[in-house]
Amino acid sequence: MEVTVKPFQALSLATAVSVYILIIVGGAVSSTGSGLACPDWPLCNGQVIPKLTVQVLIEFTHRIWTIVVTLTVIATMLLAMKSYRWPSKITFFSTLTFILLLVQITLGMLTVQTRTLPLVVTSHLGMATLVFASALTASLVSFSPKEGA
Repeated sequence: MEVTVKPFQALSLATAVSVYILIIVGGAVSSTGSGLACPDWPLCNGQVIPKLTVQVLIEFTHRIWTIVVTLTVIATMLLAMKSYRWPSKITFFSTLTFILLLVQITLGMLTVQTRTLPLVVTSHLGMATLVFASALTASLVSFSPKEGA
């Protein structure tokens, strides 16, 4: 039996995986105390590309990977809109992922601006979980014979 993976299915799965990787990198930021290695936002130590120390590299990797995630989330949402009718579960969860990511990015900025206030850091992790759940749901629904056909 041959299985054909559609472009949206591949992209949405890559998006979910990229969000998961971002959560892991965010855990590394938190567990190594690297969250304030770049004490300003969106720049890092006043620079687009900062002088790299271990802690700056960890935090900067988190920020760069966020750009990758943002691009995949946007591409997934746009491809969902092009490939599936609105409203559908696929377009809903793809759009929800984008909206949640915007909130998540704002919480990331606030994490830096509040100097890693525990409530903000915890909210940032909680929102990351919602972004991942939404991205994964969009992908899984696209593999459903009814929705993804």
